Amino acid sequence: MDSTADGAYGVSVRRGVAVLIALAAAGCGSSATGDHEHTARFKAQRAFRDLRAQVALGPRPAGSAANHRDARLIARELRAAGVEGVRIQHPYRNVVGTVRGRSPGTVVVGAHYDTKDVRGFVGANDGASGVALLIELARELPRPLPGPSVALAFFDAEESRGSSSSRRAFARSGDRGSTQYVRYAAAGGRQGAAPLGDIRAMVLFDMVGDCRLRIPREATSSRFLYRVFARAAQAQRGSSWPFEGRTEAILDDQTPFEHAGVPAVDLIDFRYGPGRPPGRFWPTPADNLRHLCARSLAAVGRPALAAIPRIR
Repeated sequence: MDSTADGAYGVSVRRGVAVLIALAAAGCGSSATGDHEHTARFKAQRAFRDLRAQVALGPRPAGSAANHRDARLIARELRAAGVEGVRIQHPYRNVVGTVRGRSPGTVVVGAHYDTKDVRGFVGANDGASGVALLIELARELPRPLPGPSVALAFFDAEESRGSSSSRRAFARSGDRGSTQYVRYAAAGGRQGAAPLGDIRAMVLFDMVGDCRLRIPREATSSRFLYRVFARAAQAQRGSSWPFEGRTEAILDDQTPFEHAGVPAVDLIDFRYGPGRPPGRFWPTPADNLRHLCARSLAAVGRPALAAIPRIR
């Protein structure tokens, strides 16, 4: 991912498509017993073990042997969780699958698993944390979902080629995996992608493991989608933390969906370590397990289990 302070790239709006968030009057489903049952099941320590397993593979840039091993690991965990239609796309190795819902339409929920091609960069936060959270959601989302189906997408090739982390480099060669997904979606749903006409919304998790977690609303993200996560946190804990504040526009895997007219939200903590965003730990070998906490995964994962089934 990369940031753009002026938010210069445009976000198209799909005509005739609305994202409706079904919220109970007292917050986000606080009266629904089923929601409490599922929010209680997010197992942060198990998610953190998945995070460790990815980091143990070492750097995982797109096309590398470790990247291929990671894709197979993710696919194996999804199949064990009972996710339907698990497959690995080509040429970029997005891992995809579906949790079926009772209602028409699809919500794409994603994270990226590749790492920056920087020596010693194991990407514990960027992006093993988002992957670990999404695997745990795949295990614990209700079957069937009360709303639309969830299309899980673990994106390959999110990071730009080479060692540069500049906005220009990212705009040129980042988001290759998610761009491929949207292209397959626009072609009617090739290689396990959800057909574009069925996609109601897109939710992205990225850099969600920092012990000093804070997830402000990214500037291009849907206010409605962001709000449903903040309200779910408020209902569970009496505080909307970590969903507080606002930040500049960030180029990330939600961007190709936005350009295709899909309402999207990027749930990302793009301040990692001391200094100005993105902070001194990114992208460096300091992005390791030492700065991550299971409680941060729980602070995002538990509200997500309540919020995702309510997106319509």
